[in-house]
Amino acid sequence: MQDTEQAPLLRFLSLKWKAALVFSLILIAIIVSLGGMAYVSLLHQFTVQREQAYLDYQRQIQGIMEHSYSHMEKLADIMPLIYEKGSEDNSLLGRIQAISIQHKNLLQTSWGLKIVGLYSTNNELLGTWEPQMDTSQVSEWVYAANETEQPVTGLDCKNTCIQYIAVPLLDEDDGGVLLLSCSLADIATTFHKISGSDISIIADDEISPENEAKSYPLLPEWGVRVEVFTHVNRNLRLLQAVARHHALATIDTQSVWQSYRGREYEIQLMAIKTGSDEGLLRLAIISDLTDKLAAIQVEAQKIFLGGFIGLVISEALLLILLEIAIVRLRRVAVSLPYLADHNFEATRENLESPARQPWWQDEISVLDNATFTLSYQLEILQTEIQERTLRLAERSNDLIRERDFVTGLLNTAPVIILTQNAAGQVTMLNRQGLMITGYNIDEIMGRPFNNLLAGNKNLPRIIQELEELRVGYRDHLRVDMVLRSRNGEQRIISWLHSRLTARSPYDGVLLSVGHDVTERKQAEQKLTWLADHDPLTELFNRRRFQHEFEQILIDSQHHQRNGSLLYFDLDQFKYINDTYGHQSGDLLLKAVADKLRQVIRANDIVARLGGDEFAVVIAECDTQGAIQTAKRVCTQLGELEFPILGHSHSISASIGITLFPLHGATAPELMANADLAMYQAKDAGRGGWHLFSIDEKARDQMRKQVYWKEQIEQALREDRFLLYFQPILEIKTNTIHHYEVLLRMRDSEGKIIISPDKFIPVAEKSGLIHAIDHLVLRKAITKISQLPQEHKLTFSINLSGRVVDDPNLLPILEGLLNTTNIDPSLLIFEITETAAVANLVAAENFIRKIKAYGCYFAMDDFGMGFSSFFYLKHLPVDYIKIDGTFVRQLVENPQDRVLIKALSDIAKGLGKKSVAEFVESAEILALLREYGVDYAQGYYVGRPDIYIAETHKFSRGNKLVWCSDDLRWARADNTALISSSPLNDEDSCGEQA
Repeated sequence: MQDTEQAPLLRFLSLKWKAALVFSLILIAIIVSLGGMAYVSLLHQFTVQREQAYLDYQRQIQGIMEHSYSHMEKLADIMPLIYEKGSEDNSLLGRIQAISIQHKNLLQTSWGLKIVGLYSTNNELLGTWEPQMDTSQVSEWVYAANETEQPVTGLDCKNTCIQYIAVPLLDEDDGGVLLLSCSLADIATTFHKISGSDISIIADDEISPENEAKSYPLLPEWGVRVEVFTHVNRNLRLLQAVARHHALATIDTQSVWQSYRGREYEIQLMAIKTGSDEGLLRLAIISDLTDKLAAIQVEAQKIFLGGFIGLVISEALLLILLEIAIVRLRRVAVSLPYLADHNFEATRENLESPARQPWWQDEISVLDNATFTLSYQLEILQTEIQERTLRLAERSNDLIRERDFVTGLLNTAPVIILTQNAAGQVTMLNRQGLMITGYNIDEIMGRPFNNLLAGNKNLPRIIQELEELRVGYRDHLRVDMVLRSRNGEQRIISWLHSRLTARSPYDGVLLSVGHDVTERKQAEQKLTWLADHDPLTELFNRRRFQHEFEQILIDSQHHQRNGSLLYFDLDQFKYINDTYGHQSGDLLLKAVADKLRQVIRANDIVARLGGDEFAVVIAECDTQGAIQTAKRVCTQLGELEFPILGHSHSISASIGITLFPLHGATAPELMANADLAMYQAKDAGRGGWHLFSIDEKARDQMRKQVYWKEQIEQALREDRFLLYFQPILEIKTNTIHHYEVLLRMRDSEGKIIISPDKFIPVAEKSGLIHAIDHLVLRKAITKISQLPQEHKLTFSINLSGRVVDDPNLLPILEGLLNTTNIDPSLLIFEITETAAVANLVAAENFIRKIKAYGCYFAMDDFGMGFSSFFYLKHLPVDYIKIDGTFVRQLVENPQDRVLIKALSDIAKGLGKKSVAEFVESAEILALLREYGVDYAQGYYVGRPDIYIAETHKFSRGNKLVWCSDDLRWARADNTALISSSPLNDEDSCGEQA
């Protein structure tokens, strides 16, 4: 056990020494920091003291110089007053000369004077004891003293540095200026006595010729000479050493230090203006600071020594205190390895049990207790872990079985299932996905999902949405994308991307389920093409033509361009259809379409509007261009020979030409004018063209509109409008489900029945259409209310395209429903597709209000207007009436069959019923039944009649079931479900064989 305890201690550094090391480093850092700061503070104080000393030196030198000037000024004042007995010349000059001669030694030694001179008031030198003095600068001071009558001071250092003072003297008989001077050497001596610092006077190295023989110490590096020294030998060497290492400009701005014979000296220069233009006078102040610096170092050593002693004492106390705790910690450190090896008994043997611990507990006691308790808890957990490991092994087997089941499910699913990680890389792909993409599992794993997508204009937006899904900005994304397989094949996949919860960056964060909709999309594209094109000629149909024409008109108005519309049909086309059959007519129409593609420019619009009607829109065309195009069409069609049953037939067309914006600004107006011009061409002879004339249009249209407006108004007054009823068959049950109410008008004599296409356009333009709508609504609802209760029928009532703008229709309907008390579900209102889409919002609101009463709604002529499945989805209609142009040739034209089948499926998917118009044969009815169309309407089912006839079953037998004045059960035969002839007088009501 002893060996076991000692072994771990050799492999680590004891906590005691770690704590001592850290504590020592901290104390050393503190001591060094405090000592350094103290040392820096002493140096800073020393620097401040030196700056203050320099200021004191300046004041002392300035004071000494001012005292010298004051001293000479007083001497100048008293010299003329001294009376010398026995003097022969009692004038001012005589007295000054007598005093200078008699007391020259006294003045030089005691008073320090070097020059005494007397000048007249005219600045002339009267007398001096220094004949060689420089009078150029002195004369300026004398002149200034005479001018100002005030003492004037100055310095002159050309030969030697001398202080001058010019004092004006006033005498009873005479006057003048007394000039006195003294050497600056006295100032240096006085400064040294006061401050204890040495001083040297430095002047510019310029010596006058008369003094060139004198020898001055020079500093050639600075270009100066040194005149006055204290401690000449030492200070000259100091200045020479400083001059070699420092520029004069540097010394002028700051003090420098220089060592000499083991001592430290500070050299400072003080500049004094000499009063002349030759330069500055500099005083070099030399201070011995060796003792002061030594004192600073001694103080710093004391601070560091005290800190070191404190460090040693603190370390000793720390080690003593830590040793006691380390011994107890060592026991815990020795026990913990046993705890890691799950040897819980050995762990507890090396610890102090809670019962043996002293009464004074500390953190180590808490650690002992915690380790002791932890050994028991870990022993319990170890037992639980072993039990759970067995259970996890069993659970792992279950998960493996579940994984195999999920893998099999993913691989058998007929959709693409994959997961992506946060970086967008594929982490899993099922078997169906591998088949569609063409990759194997090794190639697809880790491949970026975006690389599988084919590029298109929507790809950047889709990639951005996928990134938002990965980072959590959205939870789901449903989108159709083009997937590019390994061999380059592109498939359209409908994806549903959902966000998953990932535990690591490598887990899948997106679950993507894709369904291959390539075939469905191709069918939809085919349907879209069929919605825009005539399936027979592959030209634009009326819907697409009107859309393109409107766009061309808008561009022409915006850019102020001219264009033309050619509207024509084929001459004698009905004769070919009736004589040789519709198949030959279809071949003729295809041949004409091919010829038009060759004649018309690629950027022009060519369309088949229906039957044998064609239209051409020529953008950016003038009158001559339109006429030339019409001539070219006539010529090319005339040259086209069409063989039928061994006979060759020539083709001709009558063309009507309108120009925009000359002949109209809207597509309906231009087409109406072109239609009028086409008939003018037919009247003039077939195979030609006619340019629309505004005058003839105005004349004919006005005449026609006035005529029909009068006929409509008269018919409304005389009640000459009739309701015809055409049965609609429910194909599944083979019974009549309801009737469509059709409007007719009698002429003024009450004999000829006029179809609505003659008067409805005029009624819409003149505003009489609302009155007609109200009339039809009243007559239809009244007819339902008059029928016997057991024979109530459902009516489908046609409303005009202007009904959505009629504010009176809904109140009238509500009033009729209240007064007649009929079931609103017996009413189905029809509105054309073009009318609904022209004002979609108003149409939707109108339909919802009608349905709120309990009535139903149908969209008529679907497929020929401007609508799309978008409008069909949003308009709340119950029935979709497929336009007859898609039904009439259903047996012969496979493209019509594809379109009818698609429209039927779409109607069922949207929860709406489909009604096929123009059902004229048993073969068409059989195909409609096969394609799942709900209702059929046409001459084969029954012709419109003023009598309402109904049979419950479509059969080959004849049976008259019931009749009244307006309602009867009618016979059915092979060709027609409903007999449209009225009852004869010999027919009787009741059941007959």
